[in-house]
Amino acid sequence: MIEKGKIKIIDKKDFNIKTSNKTIVKDIWEGALSSAKKVEERYGKENLIFDDFEWGMINGKLSALRWVTGDEWDNLDT
Repeated sequence: MIEKGKIKIIDKKDFNIKTSNKTIVKDIWEGALSSAKKVEERYGKENLIFDDFEWGMINGKLSALRWVTGDEWDNLDT
């Protein structure tokens, strides 16, 4: 979405909650890229490809963990 221009990278001072679905703060983006690189180096990029079934399993487990820690079961924020 960033490459297509649908999401813009902005400075923290320019953040506005009303447009937050179309922007990402530069510091957060850089941190996400850095973390992704560490995960790729640790596990290998070829081992980080999941099909729809595997993503469903991962999200189901995350939902269960969120429920155990007090969140609503049908919360889809995972």
